[in-house]
Amino acid sequence: MSIYAIYQNKNYPVNIRGQVLHIISKYKNNGFQELIDIAGNKHDDIFIKEVTLDDVELVYELKINAVYNGREYETYGVNSSTLVNNYILLFSKDFEDVNNYGFIKHEQFVYQKEVKLEDIDSLVEIKKPILKWENQPESRKTIPSNKIQEYLS
Repeated sequence: MSIYAIYQNKNYPVNIRGQVLHIISKYKNNGFQELIDIAGNKHDDIFIKEVTLDDVELVYELKINAVYNGREYETYGVNSSTLVNNYILLFSKDFEDVNNYGFIKHEQFVYQKEVKLEDIDSLVEIKKPILKWENQPESRKTIPSNKIQEYLS
């Protein structure tokens, strides 16, 4: 699960440090500065900007589930690299998925399966508001199978 903030109508990955948010961009614009890590190394491909909770429209956790054989499953690590790998790792707590869909035991009461992208029915993007927005409802958006590659790129 990743955390994002909506700042000036754009979604940015964010790190939360108390009341300060560090929004992250690949581009140096609008006051973003080069990231300097703990060791003092400057990164010219990652830019950050410190903002407050009042500066952003929303902070949310992003989770992406996948629908496979008509059932919704939790996933792990769905992002642009998923296109390169061409599969999504699904998780289940239902032992029946072992017999019905070929899931394998990952740990006690947790089963997993690598499923090729073309076998996924759809993705479900779930945005759960956090911090001062936690009382707002989560939003769900379905990405149909014919739009998955475009969504992940």
